[in-house]
Amino acid sequence: MSKTALTAVRPSDDNDRLAVSLLSEFRAAWSTGDHDQMSAVMLAAHELDMAHPDEPRLMDEIRGIRSHGQSAYLAAA
Repeated sequence: MSKTALTAVRPSDDNDRLAVSLLSEFRAAWSTGDHDQMSAVMLAAHELDMAHPDEPRLMDEIRGIRSHGQSAYLAAA
């Protein structure tokens, strides 16, 4: 593989690691009810999505966590 091909792949790998990290942070904030941290992570996720429009949207993943958590909460009530 050429050096150019490696360079083209690396930013996506960095973005993937950042997305996984943000999802982990969001899950931790969700589980403790830390709304300030959830907001901060959502802002960072939105910025990542806007910077890389051709990649899967991280905010869609976060919305899935939120809607699943809310439906589980409502089912338990």
